Amino acid sequence: MAISEKAVEFLGNSLATGKAVPGQSLTNSPEQPYKWEQPPEFVNTKEASLYVFSVLTTPETVPNLLESVANGVGVVDLASIVLYSGFLEGKWNPDLMTLLMEPTMYMIMALAEKANIKYVVDTGDDDKEPEITGEQQEKTFKRGLTALEEIKNQTVNRINPQTIPVEVREQIEQIELPKGLLEKQDQPNSLLSKEDK
Repeated sequence: MAISEKAVEFLGNSLATGKAVPGQSLTNSPEQPYKWEQPPEFVNTKEASLYVFSVLTTPETVPNLLESVANGVGVVDLASIVLYSGFLEGKWNPDLMTLLMEPTMYMIMALAEKANIKYVVDTGDDDKEPEITGEQQEKTFKRGLTALEEIKNQTVNRINPQTIPVEVREQIEQIELPKGLLEKQDQPNSLLSKEDK
């Protein structure tokens, strides 16, 4: 089997840029697995939460963390970075990492509140909701009604009695409605529609 020039060029570029060659992880020695391929260091949520708290409150981490929060980086993003780093270091497995997301977010928010820094939960969140004027609401409502009317007309035009099977149509025609149901339709249904006596 011959190797094409494109394949050789791809492998050469991958090696030059430091990227892993596809399938490289399958050729690693079983005696030297990655840390995340070994049993995790923490399997208990409480112990792992205490470890995360100790990492977040180290003197080297706190200033960088709070600076990121002050610059508008979302709490979700920061928690994800901390937890994914722990996963790569073999501290926990993906399941425990998911369970640690909420407590880690609360820890970061608590640190930001203690430093009087306003935080954003998710980077894409905006605190301000767009203001809609009365005219914009009216235009939107009218467009919605127009679209609804068009859908209704299209649906009515598409109804085809031939889509109902013949057996079903025959059964519908054979059904006899009790006379009591028809008589009740002629009578008023509400107290407001009755005449005063």
